[in-house]
Amino acid sequence: MISAEQPTRVQGSGYELHYVGTQRDTIMNGKLTAAIDLRSLASRPNLYGIGPIEQLRGEVTIIDSRPSLARMRSDGSIQVTKDFETGAPFLVWAEVPAWHTMPIPTEVRSFTDVEAFVPRAAAMVGLDPQRPLPFLIHGREQLVEFHILNRIGDEPHNAEKHKKIQVRFEMKQAEAIIVGFHSSSHRGVFTAMDSSIHMHFQTPDNSASDHIQILELGSDTRLSLPLSA
Repeated sequence: MISAEQPTRVQGSGYELHYVGTQRDTIMNGKLTAAIDLRSLASRPNLYGIGPIEQLRGEVTIIDSRPSLARMRSDGSIQVTKDFETGAPFLVWAEVPAWHTMPIPTEVRSFTDVEAFVPRAAAMVGLDPQRPLPFLIHGREQLVEFHILNRIGDEPHNAEKHKKIQVRFEMKQAEAIIVGFHSSSHRGVFTAMDSSIHMHFQTPDNSASDHIQILELGSDTRLSLPLSA
């Protein structure tokens, strides 16, 4: 079982990936305090990262060093602050100086389609699909269903309560930049126990950003993978 009490570094071809904390410990064991202070990453160039805000009071998304901290307002609307002023109980991030971009085939439309396509595409461009890797998806998506964690109070946390604190939204026919991380060997670490990918998005104006649950890609979408060194 992989543990990540201290940041772990993975050197890929054309990128450097790190992770700290685990989704499993956060959801199952209630480890909600910050394993990392995001301010320690603020000066890093070419930065991409995702995870929850400490105490599960929102979501962290970083795309090309542009941060988004998405939280719920008391009126039920989404508030996005564009800074690094928080911590995360688990986080995966990568520094990627250059990307290789390709069109996504029309038969790749759903979340599970993307999960299967990313490692195939990685192998095609000379990356090792068995290693953890970041990716981007650009385009106008048919549907993005997403959630923001909104834990209120300080009661002990567990898997049952985790589902109850997910506030769900959807966007249709929306431009989005999606950042994701793929690994077949890090389930429960920085991906869910039942998936090999974890994806967040930002809108182009950074007015919304959150954790993706259901995805239907548009007809003209592109996948970016690290440009192999």
